[in-house]
Amino acid sequence: MSNFSIPKHLLLAGAAVMAFAMPAHAQLDSALSAAKSSTAASAASQQRVEQMDDDADSMIREYRAVLQQKDNIALFVDQQDIYLRSQTSEIESLNRQLGTVEQIKQGMSPMMLKMAAELQDSINADLPFRLAERKARMDRIMNVLADPEVSPAEQYRQVLNGFKIEVTYGQGLDSYEGVHPTRPGNVVNFLRFGRTALLYISKDETEIARYNLETRSWDAVDSGEALALRKAIRVANGEAAPEVVFAPVVVGN
Repeated sequence: MSNFSIPKHLLLAGAAVMAFAMPAHAQLDSALSAAKSSTAASAASQQRVEQMDDDADSMIREYRAVLQQKDNIALFVDQQDIYLRSQTSEIESLNRQLGTVEQIKQGMSPMMLKMAAELQDSINADLPFRLAERKARMDRIMNVLADPEVSPAEQYRQVLNGFKIEVTYGQGLDSYEGVHPTRPGNVVNFLRFGRTALLYISKDETEIARYNLETRSWDAVDSGEALALRKAIRVANGEAAPEVVFAPVVVGN
């Protein structure tokens, strides 16, 4: 049996090769590990860059929003300045007007008393229709004018309302029951054609008279007018359809 022997110098060479190969493998692992670490670091750096870019975009948007808000606030302040100047001007105008209020009030009282007197005179000079109602209204007006607790505005409204009501009497047809002008115990039907004519007709239609504004008396009217007057009374009371009616008037010579 032959012995197989490896020369010692070959064994030493193999050991040297193995000793040399092991550090190279370790270096490769170290290089790969460093590469992996570098890649991870690069990825982390890229994420930080992207995050910083996002943060920068967000800050730009916020900055622009702040600028827009600043512009809006500046516009609001300008508008408030305009409103404040307007209000200041209005206050100054009101203060000037308040300085003349007492003068106006002092001038209103005589004016309204004069208006009420003229209204009273016009009623006295007018056809004597609905006198109780019209006189009662005048009494209320005079009481209001004499009451210091009533404001000048309300006093003026009452006087003006009295004029308005009197003006409406000049229009339309009106009929109502009332006491006989010369025989208080009897009731008759009065008929007013605006301010053109005022008549009364007895219940039995046997007596008809028209008020003469010049003589301040009642003039008899022919009983033949009874039918036309009866129709006019029905129209005035809403008991018949509106139609043209004729007022008996006196034609001067």
